[in-house]
Amino acid sequence: MGVIFYLSSMPGNGYQGPHSLWFYIERKGAHIFEYFILTLFFIRALRPCKINISKKYWLAVSFSLLFAFSDEFHQSFVFSREGKILDVIIDLAGIILAVAFYHIAKLRLIKK
Repeated sequence: MGVIFYLSSMPGNGYQGPHSLWFYIERKGAHIFEYFILTLFFIRALRPCKINISKKYWLAVSFSLLFAFSDEFHQSFVFSREGKILDVIIDLAGIILAVAFYHIAKLRLIKK
């Protein structure tokens, strides 16, 4: 969370023109990757809790999504940055991928 907050605190370059495809892949891919990792950390942190796995998933999703909203709100105060709901949706893609990845990995370990 600290790394995400730090990266969100960096001022943008102020460029308002059209960006290349690579720019979008890099920036939006970073969103997906950051929230993928954050969600895996939340799931891992919830492992000792005595609740069923689906509740752990929902809690991890909720915590990650709440942080995504707060991060975009925070960015709205950073020079030449703005908070975008589209970025929260992209973050949600990383969150969902993390839960799916963890669940599939867990099922494969159980089968072995």
